[in-house]
Amino acid sequence: MIKQGVILASGLGSRLNSEGRNEPKPLMPVGGMALIERVITLMQSVGIEKIVVVVGYRGDQIKEYIGKNNIHGVVFADNSEYNKKNGISLLRAKELLDDEPFMLSMSDHIFSNDFFADFLGKAEPKLEKYDVVLSVDRNIEGVFDLDDATKVVSENGEITTIGKELPSYDAVDTGLFLCKQAVFPRLQEIYDTKGDVSISDVMGQAALERKFACAEMTGHLWQDVDTPSMKNEAEERLVDNYLNKNEAFGFFSNKLFAKSAKEMILRFFEKEHFDWNLLSTVVFIVSLVITAVALFADIPQLSIFPLLLTTFLFYITKIRNNVRTVALKNENFIFSWNFGFILATLPAVLATCGTLFVSLPLVFLMFAVSLAGALKLGDTIQRLELPRVSDNIASTWLSPSLFWIVYTVCVLILPEWFVGFIPFVYFMCSSLSGEKRS
Repeated sequence: MIKQGVILASGLGSRLNSEGRNEPKPLMPVGGMALIERVITLMQSVGIEKIVVVVGYRGDQIKEYIGKNNIHGVVFADNSEYNKKNGISLLRAKELLDDEPFMLSMSDHIFSNDFFADFLGKAEPKLEKYDVVLSVDRNIEGVFDLDDATKVVSENGEITTIGKELPSYDAVDTGLFLCKQAVFPRLQEIYDTKGDVSISDVMGQAALERKFACAEMTGHLWQDVDTPSMKNEAEERLVDNYLNKNEAFGFFSNKLFAKSAKEMILRFFEKEHFDWNLLSTVVFIVSLVITAVALFADIPQLSIFPLLLTTFLFYITKIRNNVRTVALKNENFIFSWNFGFILATLPAVLATCGTLFVSLPLVFLMFAVSLAGALKLGDTIQRLELPRVSDNIASTWLSPSLFWIVYTVCVLILPEWFVGFIPFVYFMCSSLSGEKRS
């Protein structure tokens, strides 16, 4: 099993810096997290315990970011010749690696969350015969910046030629490798001879020796990120990849909300260092104000609007957390879906039967169930052996999107004394599902 990895993060990022950024490219936020953090967490998700990050240009900023964000399992190698080719960076990692195979990735690529695991499953068995295995994509038309991509010619699972200027090719390099230690003597030899070396130089030599294999990853999301325009494209692809792979978003109400939520979240991603807590706070305050007006004016129909805001926040949070490799969770209970739902529907529930003897127990029960989840009392609830609702039903027929539509219709056409039972029944049913709504 592969236990160590190398991430190359020493380059100048000249195309990015030419557009006025004052931070190294590996720290560019894409989909709500820095490029290098995305690669590190993906490596760790497949069992890699030690990751050598090779830094050079503005390396102190990268080290500071890793330390500040408590990212563990990382050691650093320094490359003072970062203005030369990337093979030198890989050579600098050698002394920090054990004498075992390792995973190699660029720091300026994004990958889907399942990419590394699927690649390992295909590539690791090939190390018995080959020194290097490269992940390749044969969907050439889908490559965003084909001119800058490294091209590959393969035959029967072996790579015969690699380079950026190939006149004809059948695949492109996605930037993820499995390597044996045998790559280092090749690197050193070329470096000693020429004073410079690229990874493509070494891989080309391995190809001539019939020691270079490919693992086909066509259909998986990946992309090089060099400029702000490529960042925007990468973020849209990350969102689309999640939505397209999740069958629940084919359900009509989820699809309707997801389409709007996607546009919102892409605008938030453009802000790069957007404060997600600020969004939650604004939604909470606006919901609180509208709910207060609905209660004091005795207009439960106004509850449609805070529930709409809460529902949009639910989908924005869900998409954001799945676009990231590690979910960014807000532990504050008042910003959770459960609390937002109870707050939004409070005017309708309190109007139920026109008496507090009926409505207050409904509110109390919803808060009790919600707090049980917030206090992590799931084991206690499970001992009650209540029936479970399947995730498929929870994500479609019990989805917040469908409930908002049903609730809106009911609030507008049904008598007030009856409407409050609808959110209560929905809340209790959804609490029996495996769907995490906080």
